[in-house]
Amino acid sequence: MSEPNMDSGQLAEMMPELEVQVYEYMKKVYDELAEAGEKYDEAKNDTYAEQKASRRFNVTAEEAAKIYAKAESQLRRRDLKR
Repeated sequence: MSEPNMDSGQLAEMMPELEVQVYEYMKKVYDELAEAGEKYDEAKNDTYAEQKASRRFNVTAEEAAKIYAKAESQLRRRDLKR
């Protein structure tokens, strides 16, 4: 996943504010699942995080998934340029 010390300001330079908020929220949901000892089930966890983000930010689950994937891609590209 993304670099743990990436702050909102750095991410905001690469993406619109709503996308940053959706990404950070979904990352938090994934972290909470891991901390709760939730057995990793990619499809189940993705669906859960996407649906939670969908309700919170009034976007579709598909849009939330695309935003998260886009953010991860942007972060990886940034890391490769270092």
